[in-house]
Amino acid sequence: MKRQPIIILLILFFAIPVSASTPADGALDFVRTSVDAVLTILRDPACKEESTREVQRQKLRTTVETLFDYDEISRRVLGRERKSFTPEQMDEFSDLFTRLLEKVYLNRIQEYSDEKVVYGKATMLSENKAEVETNVVTASKQIQINYRVVYKYGEWRGYDVFIEGVSLVRNYRTQFNKILQKKSPEDLLQQLREKVNKKEAPTKKAALLKWKCITTGGKSCRETAQL
Repeated sequence: MKRQPIIILLILFFAIPVSASTPADGALDFVRTSVDAVLTILRDPACKEESTREVQRQKLRTTVETLFDYDEISRRVLGRERKSFTPEQMDEFSDLFTRLLEKVYLNRIQEYSDEKVVYGKATMLSENKAEVETNVVTASKQIQINYRVVYKYGEWRGYDVFIEGVSLVRNYRTQFNKILQKKSPEDLLQQLREKVNKKEAPTKKAALLKWKCITTGGKSCRETAQL
């Protein structure tokens, strides 16, 4: 009779389906699928010509929207300072900052020149947050790009990107905090409106800075992210 509980436990163990997938595996699969989708668009011969750049950009925008949780990024970028924003200002900030990020991110990735992406491990930071390691391999070096993702509402979404240790969220938070120490939320919104609506003509210097950001990270990344 004493063996009965053990037998019952064994029956229950083998009766319950055991998934080989872990939360970390799910985070890694999400980043790999998302980044591979971006690379597929960038490598598409039909989008290589200058005349098809806008078509490529639209495809990239749609794909990138599934990678990042822009509302989450906006909240994290403002941090405690978001308490000084009205709900209407917060909505506008989220919209403007999303458009700014898309503009910066899409400009950078459209400079892609067939570098290889190598996927590393995924590490759980909490029950629903993970960091996924990737490396962009160029002809001369490897650049580490880590994606921080959060699982909510039944799906993974990105909320920060680290390029060789430089956090996108922390970088913008530092900039915005400096502005908000001296100016109002409305002043910050006005700066964002001007930046988002500005039609920037690409220059050799701008293209070089973008390329340096991708290939070296660090200071040049911070320069290209400046308001």
